[in-house]
Amino acid sequence: FASGSNRDRFAGSPESYAPRFGGYCAWAVSNNYTAPIDPTAWTIEGGKLYLNYDSKIQDRWRKDLASRIAAGERNWPGLHE
Repeated sequence: FASGSNRDRFAGSPESYAPRFGGYCAWAVSNNYTAPIDPTAWTIEGGKLYLNYDSKIQDRWRKDLASRIAAGERNWPGLHE
């Protein structure tokens, strides 16, 4: 951690720093499947971390962010059982 206060914030709420959708590609989850990610293709929206397969998919993900997140939230329960 860059500072003690950053460490303390993390320790107080580690789950809030975990990527959504189990760390799978958010674009894929929004399309009802899972895919691996590129750790450099990420977006923070609404205080949540979303990862993507690559920068090309990340661009597509960001163009329709709100509806992609909503679709991912609907799909995710059925994908991680």
